[in-house]
Amino acid sequence: MLYFRQSASKEGFSVTLRELARLANVSASTASKAFSGARDISPETRELVFETARQYGCYGKFFKGRHIKQVIAIICPEVGSAHYDQYIEQLQSTLEARGIIVVISTDHFDDERQTELLEYYDSYLQVDGIIVFGLKQPLKKGFETPIISIGGIDDPQADCISSCIIPAIREAAAELIALGHKKVAFIGEKLTVSKQQAFEEVMTQSGLEFELVVSEERFENAGVDGVQKLLEQKTDATALVCGYDYIALGAMRCLTENGYRIPEDFSVIGMDNISVTEYLSCALTTIDSHIAETCEIICDLLDKKMANPHFHVRQKITVTDSLVLRNSVGPVQR
Repeated sequence: MLYFRQSASKEGFSVTLRELARLANVSASTASKAFSGARDISPETRELVFETARQYGCYGKFFKGRHIKQVIAIICPEVGSAHYDQYIEQLQSTLEARGIIVVISTDHFDDERQTELLEYYDSYLQVDGIIVFGLKQPLKKGFETPIISIGGIDDPQADCISSCIIPAIREAAAELIALGHKKVAFIGEKLTVSKQQAFEEVMTQSGLEFELVVSEERFENAGVDGVQKLLEQKTDATALVCGYDYIALGAMRCLTENGYRIPEDFSVIGMDNISVTEYLSCALTTIDSHIAETCEIICDLLDKKMANPHFHVRQKITVTDSLVLRNSVGPVQR
């Protein structure tokens, strides 16, 4: 028989953790793990301990306010762009399937705001892990929260996963050369500089002539603006490579409205392989960055880091992009 110490509190009894464990018919260590959020006990056992604690009025005594489920913060530049939306949707569904709560913030491509959000989630909210798109500045010394950067700068405190687009652009260049193309134009905008640089490198190595258009617009408007500039310059390029698929969609529409056929007059290639591209009347050839597989890698790595706080090895993982050939690329006919 258990004897409880009388207490002046409204609960009536003062129950120790060991006594609570006996009442729930579990070990004291299991009861402790239930309140600490340990992952090596079942949800049913955890709820049994909690229900027993509520019954004997000591739930608040042992539960110190930290949510039982793990919390992951995602910091991305923006929402509303298909590229980031695909990442967020995939990450959220993968993490939530593992019983993890996801919170999302946007830094609007602002370095200082990103740093502020990182410090907020690390120091104030004390989340269990952070995923950030394109780490911009070095982390503060002693940053302890497991963090994975998708691209961005190297930091000894963060794991990094990035994509390598050059092999896919090489695939595209080889395909265009085989189809008789001799000059290719790149249409980008201010946020596609790294892709433009990769394009220039590959075109130079492959011997293809090329020209560049960097629009002040974004999304589809950048594609429309880029095509208009090329047509005004009376371009002799027969293929377009666009900094991302939205730009390609705008470029295709502008070409069609000006009486050009795709791919007979212009071949068009996008980047990112957003879901709509394969359903267009002229399905878009694009570069796939393998978002689903990348998100699985990120979630597996975070799982390992959160389960073992003493695992301090930092990893840099590269995912190789690939070309997805569809109807928007064909032989030169003009």
